[in-house]
Amino acid sequence: MYSYEIRAGYSVMDEAFRMKVTSMLDCFQDAAIFEAENGGKINTQYLDEKGLVWLLSAWQIAIDRRPGLNEQIKITTSPYDFKGFLGYRNFMITDAQNVIIVKAASIWTLIDTVKGMPAKPTKELLDGYDLAPKLAMEYAPRKIAVLGEGKEQAAFPVRKWQIDSNRHVNNVEYVRMALEFVEEPNDIRELRVEYKKAAHFGDMVVPVVYQGDGKTQVQLKDLQGGLFAAVECSFK
Repeated sequence: MYSYEIRAGYSVMDEAFRMKVTSMLDCFQDAAIFEAENGGKINTQYLDEKGLVWLLSAWQIAIDRRPGLNEQIKITTSPYDFKGFLGYRNFMITDAQNVIIVKAASIWTLIDTVKGMPAKPTKELLDGYDLAPKLAMEYAPRKIAVLGEGKEQAAFPVRKWQIDSNRHVNNVEYVRMALEFVEEPNDIRELRVEYKKAAHFGDMVVPVVYQGDGKTQVQLKDLQGGLFAAVECSFK
């Protein structure tokens, strides 16, 4: 289990001085990397030398409340299981009283970067992770069932600043794209994301918005209808 503490700054606040959902995802992403690079046996260099990479397949974030401006918070992460080529990891945000205010679950796929295919982790790789107990929360399915008929929105291109070290769109950027089409992003109580294929610089993204059952879904597709990612927001 790995933790780091920060004070929630103005740059991650929304208009109500509460931390944006995407900023919480940034914190979770950093936590996983910090764990690997600060004493972890399986870091980015190790994976690069082995021709491997963990790619995010799904997010589920349950929000009790979002941190406020200048609030001291702790971000914690821990892997809790491996099945085949999939890895499972929890995250949480706790406040100064050690109360959990955000819980998250994630699913990762180990990819052989040479073959471009999923790879089963070796014993050496598995032994490099310290598993923690699974976080108590109501776990949703990895796949997001589509709500009814969607409304297609105007397409837009992937920008250079959305690309990360894997040379494709960063995981959090898909959520930022999708939330542009959500009427009340500050009222989200649960966020789910299903990742299907990577978008690259210059690709056109076609958003399709679905609504119903107290939820908004945004599918981010390519021009041929292939799915980059699906984002589902549940509200108060």
